[in-house]
Parts: sequence; C-alpha cells; structure tokens
Amino acid sequence: MGDAYTAIADDDSTLFYNPAALGRHRGLTVYPLRSNIEVPDVVDTSFSIDNFSIGLSDQFDNFPSEPEDIADRIIGVPLYLKLAGNAGFKFLNFGMNFFATAKTEFTLENAIHPTLNIDYRLDRGFITGAAINFGSGGLGQNPTGHVTSIGAGVKIMNRQGLDSSTNLFGPELIDIIQNSGSYTDLRNQLGFSKGSGHGFDLGIEHNYYAGRTRYTFGLSMLDISDTNFKTEEGSTPVPAQEESVNFGSSFNQDFGVFDYSLAFDLHNLVDDRAEFGSKIHLGARVRIPVINLYLGWNGGYMSWGLQADLMFLRLGLGFYGIEAGRRYLQKESQRAVITLSLAEFSFDAF
Repeated sequence: MGDAYTAIADDDSTLFYNPAALGRHRGLTVYPLRSNIEVPDVVDTSFSIDNFSIGLSDQFDNFPSEPEDIADRIIGVPLYLKLAGNAGFKFLNFGMNFFATAKTEFTLENAIHPTLNIDYRLDRGFITGAAINFGSGGLGQNPTGHVTSIGAGVKIMNRQGLDSSTNLFGPELIDIIQNSGSYTDLRNQLGFSKGSGHGFDLGIEHNYYAGRTRYTFGLSMLDISDTNFKTEEGSTPVPAQEESVNFGSSFNQDFGVFDYSLAFDLHNLVDDRAEFGSKIHLGARVRIPVINLYLGWNGGYMSWGLQADLMFLRLGLGFYGIEAGRRYLQKESQRAVITLSLAEFSFDAF
C-alpha cells in the first residue's frame, strides 16, 4: 500500500505505525507468528492486454561468471536481504509485539575505483502500548458518530550492525582481512557495534463513522527525540533510530462480503533533508473472501501485491520500488516481499 498505513494500521503492525489506532480494536486478537522476507525484485512483468508476460529481468538473465562481467552487472544495484518476524496480541485497546529484523545490503559503486558499501543491521526487542477513547461513535451494527483516540507506546530493543564504505582494491580492506584472525575481528574492524536502548511513541487519531463508512485522520510521533543506544560492544556508536512525525488519512467502506480502503500519508514531517515528494505515500486495499489486493505509491515509486487468506494461514506477495539514491527520483531499487502469517485468531465478544 505504498506504506500509507498511519490511519489504517489494523493488523499486527499497529504499534509500529500509530499506537492511537489501538482505539479501534475490539476483543482479543493473537498473532502467533508473522514473518517476511524481502529480496531484490529480479522479475520483469508486463500486464498490457497485447503483451502479458512475466520473466527474469535482463539484469539477472544469463548471469555472467567472470568477476569483471559480474561487477558490470551489479554496479549501483543494491543486493538486499531482509528477514523479519514478530509475534504479539491486542486485547481491547492494549497491545504488545515481540520482534526481530535482520537487514543486509551490499552496493558496489564507481566502476573506475570500485567502492563496496556494506549496511548490516539486526534489531530485536519488544514494543507495547495502549490507547484511550473519547466519544461514543463506532459501536453497534450501524455505527455513527465521532471517536478520538490518544495512544502511547514504549519500545525496548537491542541493535547491532555495521555501516561501512571501503575501496574494494585499496590497501585498507586488504589490511583488515590480513589482520583479522576471525569473523569477529573482521566485523569489528569494519565498524561493527552493538547496544541497547528504549524509545517512546505518541499518537492521536480521530474517526468519524457513518454506517458502513469510516473517515480516519491520524498523527503519530515515533521515536520521540530519537531512540538512542548505549554502546555495549565495538568502538563505533550504534546508529540511532531517528524521530519521525507522520500524518495519515483514510477512507474505508465495509459491506460485509468485501471492504475497501483508500489512504494518504505524509511521512517524516520533521525531516528537512528529504524532498517533499519523497514524503508522499498513497495506498489502496480491497478485501474480498480469500484474496486481498493492494496498490500503492511509495514516495515516488509504485507498489502492488496480493494476499491469500486461508483460514489459519495468510500468504502474501508484493513488489515495490524504493529510492536508492540521495535525491528524490534519482535511482529506483525494486524489491519483492513474501509474507507469512500462521494461526492468527480473533474474538470479538468483548
């Protein structure tokens, strides 16, 4: 959905977008396991009527075996792998998630003087939060009226990783390899660090209900004043998780057999380094029996996907573009994501 989720956030990711969205939750919902894997998108697709095709992109088709040819193919293309998982529950307007996310990205740049950029990060921890509601709307079979929710969250997490840029054929990298007696020595010399920290989130959301229709407006302040980490290992400071202020609005209609949502987000409102276009996120979701469909605009690039809802198993496949350069619409990196959710169940009797 182009990451336009601040004013929707109605699944296991609520606390990662806006704790105030817990105010819309009813009953008990348990998420025993939600996992996803993200990789570079190596598939070219064409959905035009006269040319429907799905195949391997030219960049990865007939991949060469010689080092110099391989370098030509991957110059400037991030080689990316992300593994993530979380488990949690929501009870009335309270929620908690345990999470772990590992991300590794290699980028080879500059064909004349090749530079290898390595970005590795592993985050583990838990996040919890609650919301309180003001107003009596949103209740009953045919809800009407206004409800305002205020939510707060706290996270405790451990972060480890490295962010290194090294001349591939320079003496620095050779010295590091020669002077490293183990993998631990190698990663430490490349700038590995590890530490723990805690952060705080706040959010507010207003919902207007008119029968089957809901209008939602939300504002979230995540990692207030940055989430900083106390370094426990390594000589390099652990990168902080920067504060983000996000605004979102959504329009939803639920007809029982199917429902749809349209969403608009503005992300990182306090970040004056990013161009305005990169802050815009648009999303659409249509849910029908068994299948959910998604479409989005992710800060300048398209995204789309689908999810099969099979009783206690949900399997999703999505494709999206993300900015790989330093400026808005400078260089797109295409990625694919596979999600798997097992044994999710919900009771609405409360």
